[in-house]
Amino acid sequence: MAREKIIIEDINITLERKNIKNMYLRVLPPNGEVKVSAPLFVSDKDIIDFVRLRKEWIMSKQKLILENKIQSPLKYADGEKHMLWAKEYTLKLVSKNDLKEALVDWENKIIYLPVPSRSKRETREKQLYELYRKELKRAIPPVLEKCVKIVGQRPSEVKVRNMKNWGNCRLQDRRVTLNLKLAKKDPECLEYVMIHELCHLIEFNHGKKFKRLMDIYCPNWKEIKKRLNE
Repeated sequence: MAREKIIIEDINITLERKNIKNMYLRVLPPNGEVKVSAPLFVSDKDIIDFVRLRKEWIMSKQKLILENKIQSPLKYADGEKHMLWAKEYTLKLVSKNDLKEALVDWENKIIYLPVPSRSKRETREKQLYELYRKELKRAIPPVLEKCVKIVGQRPSEVKVRNMKNWGNCRLQDRRVTLNLKLAKKDPECLEYVMIHELCHLIEFNHGKKFKRLMDIYCPNWKEIKKRLNE
């Protein structure tokens, strides 16, 4: 495979010539990088024409990526950056023989993941998520007690799992469940979500009454919610 950098119509392009049959074009996050894969036999003119015909689409895609701050899919690879309590840490993959579970070097901002030498992405992701789970469980007890005093409501239990929402509350058994990925966010976000779910023990819906409760118990909740969802 041959790779080179070229410019077509003022667009910076990474061109890869491969043993393939057709040409392909991709615009990638987070900076809108343009990559073109072309068969070995295709001429420079054909590549230029291929890009020119798609210039408008390329510009539109780049604008979408940059304006929405779309990030590249995570690979959980060695050297990749990941967030823990709103701070950036570098992943370091190590042998399972040297380490039994994920470990954080807080001073040097490194997360060590024990994974097989030829591990799959899913395996690495699972190891990191288990670290998030452990960190969140460690952080919950003092936050729970603080928020119970604020709201005046106590859940029957607080569970942690990977889910789409940041949290949910079951009125039937007063159980609160929190998203383990809260461990990636500022600790203030954990307090906000906890207060949010405890308020549901008073008012289940998100109507005016619920919002008044949030205004009382977490005056800056709108600003925290915005940061949480960024």
